[in-house]
Formats: sequence, C-alpha cells, structure tokens
Amino acid sequence: MQEPLLKSWLVNRADSNCIFYRLTRPIRRVYFCLTKMNLKALINRATLSAKNGARKLRTLQIQLLGGDIRESVEHFEPYGFTSEPHVGAEAIGLALGGDRDQTLAVVVTDRRYRPTDLKDGEVCVFDDLGRKIYLSRDGIRVEGVSSPVLVNTSASVTVDAPLTKCTGNLEVGGNIVAKGDIKDKGG
Repeated sequence: MQEPLLKSWLVNRADSNCIFYRLTRPIRRVYFCLTKMNLKALINRATLSAKNGARKLRTLQIQLLGGDIRESVEHFEPYGFTSEPHVGAEAIGLALGGDRDQTLAVVVTDRRYRPTDLKDGEVCVFDDLGRKIYLSRDGIRVEGVSSPVLVNTSASVTVDAPLTKCTGNLEVGGNIVAKGDIKDKGG
C-alpha cells in the first residue's frame, strides 16, 4: 500500500530529490524576501502637512500613520489634471519596495470639499469655493458661484446650438453681425 503524498513528503522532506522539497524551497525564499521587505508598509494613508507646487513635479511633506513624517515626497498626478491641495488633505503614500524613504504620493484628496450629490456615471471638477464643471445626467454645467467665468482665446468661439439663451444683460464690445432678423421687445 502506498503512503499518502503529504506523509511521504514529511518523511522525505530532507531529501532534496523530493518534488515537494524542490517546490517549497523557492516559495520559502520568496516568503522570506517579502517579510524582510516589510510589505505591510508598502501602502499607507497620510495627511498633507506642507507642499511645494512651484516645481514641475510637486513635492509634499506628509505624515503617515504612526506619526512618520516624510519630506520631499513626489506627488504623481494624471496627465492633464493638476491641483494645489490644502494642508490637511489626505493622501495615499506608496513606499517603493516597502522602503518608506522611497515614498511617492499617488493620490491626494480632500473630503472637506468633495461634492457628494453625484449620480452614477457623473463627473465633477471642483474646488474649495464650490465652483464646478459638472458633467451631469441633465447636461454640462459650469458653476462659477460668485466668480466670473472667462473664455479667453485669440481664435473664435463657436456655439453650435439651435437656441442660445442669455438670462442677464448682454454687453458687446464690438460689432454685431446677423445673418437673420434682429428683434427687440417691440418686435
């Protein structure tokens, strides 16, 4: 009668020809390396305590959980988007290879100002003053709150729509050219 495989391995574990011994040796080596690298410190929550946005790649001073302060942490942002977060914002710190001296900030957020009324699939670019560019289910809204909204270009601006409404006064600094009728209150 044959011995069960596990029992056979336990009996022969010192035998380097045993298949289980040969397979577990690299697994044990990887496990040892992973525990030595201290991967529990690989990803960490942090709080922003200072920043330098004047550089091409912003650097931050962050405080990781446990009070560990990291200086000159590079903040990686998605291409085409940038912001200047407030002190007190939250971040995710990623320690390369588990080494906290090689920490990068991959995400910075601030729950104090984040809009919470979005529906599934909606997108909002926002700031701390409540201004928004809101891609909603009902259309695109630009909300300047009490701030002016400026479109500045040396080229032309085209509005291609069946109707354009202006609810306030309209001031024009140049000529008005119409290819159709112009009507006023009196017709």
